[in-house]
Amino acid sequence: MVNIKIIDNNLILEFDREMDIMTTVHINAITKSKFIVINQVEKDFKTKDVEEFKKRALKSIGLNENTPVFLTAVDVKNYKTKENEFGGVLITAGFEIPNCIYQKELFNGICGGTINIISWVNLKLTPNGLLDLFRTVTETKCLASSDLLLRCESRASGTSSDGIGVAAEISNDGFMFSGLATYHGNAIARLIYETLISFDNKQSLLKRSLGMSLEELVEQAMIVYNNAPVPNVDEKTVYNMIYNELDNELKDPNVWSYIIAARELDLRGVSDTFPYLNKEEFEKDSKRIIADEAIASSLSIYLSGFKGLTSTYWVDTIKDKENLKFSHLPMFEDDIVSALIGSTLSKIYDKLLGGK
Repeated sequence: MVNIKIIDNNLILEFDREMDIMTTVHINAITKSKFIVINQVEKDFKTKDVEEFKKRALKSIGLNENTPVFLTAVDVKNYKTKENEFGGVLITAGFEIPNCIYQKELFNGICGGTINIISWVNLKLTPNGLLDLFRTVTETKCLASSDLLLRCESRASGTSSDGIGVAAEISNDGFMFSGLATYHGNAIARLIYETLISFDNKQSLLKRSLGMSLEELVEQAMIVYNNAPVPNVDEKTVYNMIYNELDNELKDPNVWSYIIAARELDLRGVSDTFPYLNKEEFEKDSKRIIADEAIASSLSIYLSGFKGLTSTYWVDTIKDKENLKFSHLPMFEDDIVSALIGSTLSKIYDKLLGGK
């Protein structure tokens, strides 16, 4: 039903016929076109007149102004597409500037990563059926963004510059509804969810879950280690040992069970949906809650036994004194980081000191 080609920095999707398109990226919101374009811009892209920019982009590839133009700072060659008997989806995705209800920095006009979703059905829809499909796409994007653990101050619904477009043939005798409970709506939603989830970069999952990359975690561990360094051991050697140990631990799904649990609990706390713990208490790290320390203790014992537990307590006392980066993480996440660092360091000391 569609043909896809890339000309310069433009990904061009061509339908086999003119379609009715409802989209956030066209000034008229609803337009008729046989084409949809995704234009790749620089990461720091800014313009005073985005519509004029889009007109120039369309003119350069010989398309008229009815054509919707999406913008993205990710490589358009990395698009993904998927189809079934009901229709299809094309997605380009970057997750660099997630948005949420409680985010501190609001949209500043930079394109960022951007999740762009173009979906089409090969069925006739009424106008409200097309609008309902738009709703379904939006809901599915939010569900996938949450499951991807896109990191924001609270649960993320996507990025600040997302674009959505849905295409179908509008007809008064078409389907009136396209929600998740309809056959075609559910089929399209599954395509979108599965395709968007497939963009997941496991290398960035730690950053999304704990707000820290592996390298940052190792750097924090080194600060703790330097409070009690082993004499006559090269610091670079210790760095590499910590890096390799943490990297190995983070390949264990059991460890990820603790990390994901901590992030989900903190999301509950910040959204004020934690039973019998209000948001103010959560943000003050209420002493009524010991579950954070219990979870961290369980993780440290799993990783390194009783030595890991005692080392975790040591890290926990140092993090505030040294004003370490992870000491500013939410209630559960900071203790999980303490457990990861503490347990890892206990193993490193054992190796360096020969178990003495």
